[in-house]
Amino acid sequence: LQGFGAWGPFVLFVLLVAQVFVAVIPGHALMVTAGYAYGILGLCVVIVSTIIGSQVAFFIARRYGRNLIYKLASPQIIERWDGMARNQGTMFYFFSFVLPIFPSDLMCYVAGLGTISARRFLISNICGRSVVAISITLIGMYGLNPPLWFWLVAVLGLAGLFVGWMIFKKRKGIQKDNS
Repeated sequence: LQGFGAWGPFVLFVLLVAQVFVAVIPGHALMVTAGYAYGILGLCVVIVSTIIGSQVAFFIARRYGRNLIYKLASPQIIERWDGMARNQGTMFYFFSFVLPIFPSDLMCYVAGLGTISARRFLISNICGRSVVAISITLIGMYGLNPPLWFWLVAVLGLAGLFVGWMIFKKRKGIQKDNS
């Protein structure tokens, strides 16, 4: 990237937007590289480009529907995740970006095909992509050797968010049962 000189951040931006759509482009490796090569500028490029790429994927799915999305991704995989995401909200999509068990880029299509509003998806997108971008880009900024406090904050923070989400979902389920 540094070989591109002043165009390097722009090339990084284009690659990170494209990686949302093209599975063979290694998004996380680009994020680490962005932190290593550009520091804070790299972090900003990562956050903006991944959010834009995700929103574009969401709107493509929303506009063109399943016929196009089934050409871009496996119908079986889309259907499996669509079943899991059905009637889910902002926190579900936030975690679909943050937790590695989800195919985060495909979840943009799933969200676009689903019932979540564009505004709520944008909130999930901004929050989830930012958490991931900061975490992974910082690894590059620390030269692939972040301090122990970084790992502790990352693990405890994610665990806390996940537990909070589970409590919220349980209380929401109790409220539904009482109505």
